[in-house]
Amino acid sequence: MKKTFSLMLAGMMLATVSLPVQAAQLFPTVEAAKAKVTDDGYILFIYPKGWDKYGEKLCKKLAADKEVKEAAGSAAFVLAPIYQNRTEKTNAEARKIMGNFGYPHDMSDISYPALIFYDKNGNQYATLHGEALMTSSVPEVAKLVKSRMAAKKKQQALLDESGKTGDLSKKMKLILQAARVEHVSTPGYLRDTLKSLDPSDSQGMLGALNFGFGIKKDESLDELTKRLDGVLENPLLAPWQKQRACATAIGHIRRSLGTMAGGPLITKYAKAMRKLDPDSPLGVSAPVVMRDWVKQYRYGQGWSDQIIPSVPVPMRMLDVPVKNPGTYNVNFKLVTGRDGIIIKQLRLLDDDICVASHDETLEVSWSAGTRKSIALTVKKAVKKPVLEITYANDPGKRSTWGEITITPQ
Repeated sequence: MKKTFSLMLAGMMLATVSLPVQAAQLFPTVEAAKAKVTDDGYILFIYPKGWDKYGEKLCKKLAADKEVKEAAGSAAFVLAPIYQNRTEKTNAEARKIMGNFGYPHDMSDISYPALIFYDKNGNQYATLHGEALMTSSVPEVAKLVKSRMAAKKKQQALLDESGKTGDLSKKMKLILQAARVEHVSTPGYLRDTLKSLDPSDSQGMLGALNFGFGIKKDESLDELTKRLDGVLENPLLAPWQKQRACATAIGHIRRSLGTMAGGPLITKYAKAMRKLDPDSPLGVSAPVVMRDWVKQYRYGQGWSDQIIPSVPVPMRMLDVPVKNPGTYNVNFKLVTGRDGIIIKQLRLLDDDICVASHDETLEVSWSAGTRKSIALTVKKAVKKPVLEITYANDPGKRSTWGEITITPQ
C-alpha cells in the first residue's frame, strides 16, 4: 500500500512538473485575438512598417520570444504595422489586421516601435516604448512586460476591494491607491467615482488625485512657502506630487530671488525633494540644484542687480570683519547703474542671534547721496559674524552696483 501511494505521489509530481507554463499567444489579427481574449487582455506590438527595419525586426523578435510570452500570462499578442505614408493600400492592410480596434489614442506621445497594453475590453492601460524598450535586452523587456501586467492586476485588486467595503473613507482611499499604481494609467471614471462618493471633497481624495501646483498671480513669497509646506505635510499626496511642487517652487524662487537670496529656500525644498524619493529623477537632481543654484553672499561682493532680490527678503553676508566688542561703520558706496539701493533693515548676527540692528530705511542713490554709513555697536565678542541686509528695491529698479565695507570706529 505504501509503495502504491509513493508511486501515485511520484506520478502526480511528474504530471505537475510537466504541465506547460501559461504563455501568451500571437494572433494574426485583432479579431482572431478577440475570440480567445482572457483577463490578461491584449498587447499590440506596433512596428514601423517599411521605414524602420530595426523596429520591425525587434517587435517580431519580442512577440515570438518565450520569456516575453511567459511574462505576459495569457495575453493576446498582435503584430500591428504602422505606416509612415498612409495610402488607400496601406490603410487597407492596416484594417485587415486591426479591424475596428484602432491604434493608440495618444499616438503623438508614443515613439515606435512600441508595446501597447489593453485590458480585455480594449481599454489602453500601459505602454512600453522609447529608451525603456530600445536599450533593454530581451530578458529585460520580459521583466518590463511582467511589471505592467502585475501593475494592472494590482490596480484591479484594489478596485475590487474598494467595491466590497461599506466604509466610505476606506473605499475612497483604495480608489486613490488604485489610481496611483505605477506603470498603469488612471482610468478616467475614477475621478467621477470619487466625486459621486464625496461631492464636496470633504476628505480631500479628489483634490489629491487632481493635484497640481502652480505659481499664483500676485502671490507673496510667504504665501507660496506656506502653501508648499502644507503640500509637504499632506498625507494624501504621493511623493512624486510633492516633488513636482518643490521643483516648481524652486524654479520660481530662483527666478525671483536669485541664487544668493533664494539660497536658503532652494536648499530647504531641494533637501525635501531628495528625501521624498532619492532614486527618482527629481531626487537625483536635488544635489545638483543645491550645488549649482545656491551661492553664498560674502563680504567683498558689495551689491549688484544680480544680488538684489525682487522681493524684500533678508540676505546673509558671510565672512564680515567683526569679532571684538566696539562700534563698526557699515559703509555703502554707489559705483554705477541707473538706480541706487534701498535698505529696509540691517542686522549684525552672531550665527542666528542678533547682536546689533538698524531698523530705519536707508537710501543710497544719485539723488539721496552716493555714500552712506550705519553705525552698529557690538557689546560682546562675536564668534560667527553675519551681516543680514534686507534690500527693498522695487523689482524693476535694480540697475545698480556698489561697494559695502565695514570699518571699526
